[in-house]
Parts: sequence; structure tokens; C-alpha cells
Amino acid sequence: MEHPLLYYCVKCEQLKAIEQAGVLFRTGFYRAQYPLGCCARCKQADPTV
Repeated sequence: MEHPLLYYCVKCEQLKAIEQAGVLFRTGFYRAQYPLGCCARCKQADPTV
């Protein structure tokens, strides 16, 4: 079984599958393990992210 690639949504503060990302950031605290980003749902709710 293949493990999904994960990222950390800074808005809802959860690890999510990379396919749900609305935007991924290039740097951040979790960059070594998980890229930081914002899921599509949070990005739609707050377009300034």
C-alpha cells in the first residue's frame, strides 16, 4: 500500500493529502517533513492566503 504525500494546512492546522492543496509554500517550519500550504477549502474561504 502506497502512503499519500502529505502537507500541513496552516489555516485549519491539519495534515492533508497533497491532492487537496490549494497552494503550497516553498519554505516553512515543517519543510523537512511536510511542506506548508493551504487546502483548497481554506483558500476559497480566505482568498488572501
